[in-house]
Amino acid sequence: MPLITQQWLSVAGLGLDLLGFALLLREWWIAFFNEGHQIELEEQHERMRALRNMRPAPAPGQQNPFAAIERMQDEQAVRKARSAHRSAMMARKGTFILATVLIVAGYLLQIAGSWPGCCPPWVAPQ
Repeated sequence: MPLITQQWLSVAGLGLDLLGFALLLREWWIAFFNEGHQIELEEQHERMRALRNMRPAPAPGQQNPFAAIERMQDEQAVRKARSAHRSAMMARKGTFILATVLIVAGYLLQIAGSWPGCCPPWVAPQ
């Protein structure tokens, strides 16, 4: 006696499709918040530069004694933003690939569940 009917393949396919779509929604959610975080980091960097520009300029012929520190702060801010962006992209990539696989598998199961005479003998037809 078959353990599964062909109709259950369609149900399983719909379940995988739903799970894949939910993962895509999660990926979009991560992208949305990452974009907001990147804008926030950029705004912080611009505020930091604006505060620096409020400092009196060095006398003519003198160099800015804070130039090296300011350059390091700028480089650190850029590295921090890139690191946050890279980690978000890695999370998005894994989620997107898994969601794609689930959606394709769900689609194939739905096709198998609807196709007449599709399945091996251990799957009963509808």
